[in-house]
Amino acid sequence: MQSDDRYESTWHLFLNELERNPKARLAPFLVSHHVYQRGFQRWMSRHGYSVGEAKGRVLQLRIDKQATVGSADVPGFLPVELGGDTGRPQPDLLTGVSLTLPDGTVVSIRRGSAGAVVSFLKLYSGEGQPCSD
Repeated sequence: MQSDDRYESTWHLFLNELERNPKARLAPFLVSHHVYQRGFQRWMSRHGYSVGEAKGRVLQLRIDKQATVGSADVPGFLPVELGGDTGRPQPDLLTGVSLTLPDGTVVSIRRGSAGAVVSFLKLYSGEGQPCSD
């Protein structure tokens, strides 16, 4: 595994950790995963990643989630998390997707594959009816 692949995988693992624990710190996380901190920080800089920005997004998602779930007059879906996440990045992984559908429904997708997003849209529009068997 090349360093870029390992750093990308570690970044996704850290983002998962931030979702569970928004106060997580990068340095101890890197030590626990045996990743060289200076090289990782250079990689983050090259790719435009920021821990502060990631923590801000997690905080904003929590605020949005509380506002949506806490408000009785705002219909919406609760977040769905699939089990079996390996923590490895997928090549067609989309993050931070927000869709406004023609009927005014707003869907926010934190992370999902392109195929899953397209499948959801087909199912929502009625094109991809699930099998009744």
